[in-house]
Amino acid sequence: MNSSFYNGISGIMSHQFGIDVWANNISNISTIGYKGNTPEFSTHFSTALSDSYFDATMNDVGHGSRPSATQLDMKQGIFQFTDNVFDLALGGEGWFGVKSRNSETLYTRAGAFSVDRNGDLVDANGNYLLGTSGGNITPTTLSPKLMEQFGKYYGKGTNELGQANQITNVTNIVLGGVEGQTKINLPDILYFPPEATTTVKYSANLDPKIIINATQIDLDSADIVSSPINVPNKTLSINGTVSNTTALQNPKKSDVVLVTITDINGKTVEVRPTLDANLNWVITDEDVSSLDITNPLTTTAKLQTTQEIPNVEHFSSPIISPTGDKDILDMTYTKRVPQPAQGSIWDGVIQVLSFHEKYDSSKTYDPVLYKIDEPAGKVYTIVDQQNAVVEFAGSGAILNSTIPTVSNGGTPITIDVGKPNTFTGFVSNINLNRTRSETHDGYVSGLLKGYGMDGNGNVIAEFSNGRSTPVAKIAVYHFQNDQGLESVGSTMFKYSANSGKAIFYSNENGENIQGSKVFSNRLENSNVVLATALTELIVMQKAFDASAKSITTSDQMIQSAINMKK
Repeated sequence: MNSSFYNGISGIMSHQFGIDVWANNISNISTIGYKGNTPEFSTHFSTALSDSYFDATMNDVGHGSRPSATQLDMKQGIFQFTDNVFDLALGGEGWFGVKSRNSETLYTRAGAFSVDRNGDLVDANGNYLLGTSGGNITPTTLSPKLMEQFGKYYGKGTNELGQANQITNVTNIVLGGVEGQTKINLPDILYFPPEATTTVKYSANLDPKIIINATQIDLDSADIVSSPINVPNKTLSINGTVSNTTALQNPKKSDVVLVTITDINGKTVEVRPTLDANLNWVITDEDVSSLDITNPLTTTAKLQTTQEIPNVEHFSSPIISPTGDKDILDMTYTKRVPQPAQGSIWDGVIQVLSFHEKYDSSKTYDPVLYKIDEPAGKVYTIVDQQNAVVEFAGSGAILNSTIPTVSNGGTPITIDVGKPNTFTGFVSNINLNRTRSETHDGYVSGLLKGYGMDGNGNVIAEFSNGRSTPVAKIAVYHFQNDQGLESVGSTMFKYSANSGKAIFYSNENGENIQGSKVFSNRLENSNVVLATALTELIVMQKAFDASAKSITTSDQMIQSAINMKK
């Protein structure tokens, strides 16, 4: 009979344990990343009433219950959205790893992280978030000009900036080994170096329509024959033809020849004879008294006629130099006249231009070295110049293109205008409607704008030049038995012999992977359901009361037995 007292006491102690567990769950219902616990109980060993055993019945007497364990509830908590990019949540199983101040590795589902004053990702307790570094950030020394740009960008003096760092572009970071994970450091001063343009692609229609218009064609020197100067009369006679000038297509009688006679001082006399029926022209006894005839005179001539004039297509595209400057790839294509019976041929002049200075009309610029853009008021240095030829079929498709590689300050640029017998780049047909477009690689230098996260669990550095690159990958740890983890706080755990050591999952290529998606700007709430927790608390309370009642009942029974002896 005395055992009933102990059964009641064990029931009280067991259900007090259950009340404690569920009360703890309720108290942590607003704790980020908290995983609820479920209390488990077991019976004490029982005692047989006698030494006889029966096949059909048991004759054991129980000795009450005792707390056995708590089971960790690993179901997913509801996500809440936040404004902090480093508020992280796991969309599946797994744990974030953090390194405590005493270098102990702990595991948590609470993903509220931020950057501390040293640039390290930490939680609210100062524990370092663990991950794999991209290894693409290195200290560097920048020019005073760049450091001044950094200062203006960040609103600091140059002496306040500290160590500058340079980043190398990578596409993705592979998760390292479990033991190789380190804290994630995100420096404030980060420089993205420029990348020179190496490829430019064009798409356009070089319109081959025939344009007939008045034009002036320089006559070949063989078409100009000057007689000796009549010194006493100070006159000059000149005759000529147009037969040696191949650029002429259809010269006609009465076309005007513009003849210019120039002396050694640059003074000129202009005369305008016309072509006769035989396409000859003549100037007789022209007065040159206004010129210095003591030295030889120079005579040039142009024929003013009506014929097909060449079509011209101009392209101007930005490119990036090796130093990060914005230069220009300038191309001018001129249709050959007359064109073939089928298709057309275009001659191109390709130049790489770098800004030299604002245009100064008082200066003389060598056209071999410089190109002047008077409307824009700019003068450009000609870095490189090449000639090109593009041939088109009657359909407008490219038959052949001879476009040499041009030098971009020492970096070769390949110009892609389409493959032969295709319509992928340049076309030339009056009936084709092709939107003009251009693409090029390369980019200017950039200054760090901030950090973010991508969909692969990478920490991303974003720059003022529009570029971004990963700098670290968040580690997600897994265990063979999550239930065996040892709690060291409401949301912190460490491995035990029961849980096994942390592991990483791997893909078919043998590379370590996170195994669960890492969400940014989200936190995982506690997975405790209040309604369930309150119900279980009531159950535990009633069981506690019943166990207490069993003690008073046993007391009454013993009291009755004692009274029977009186």
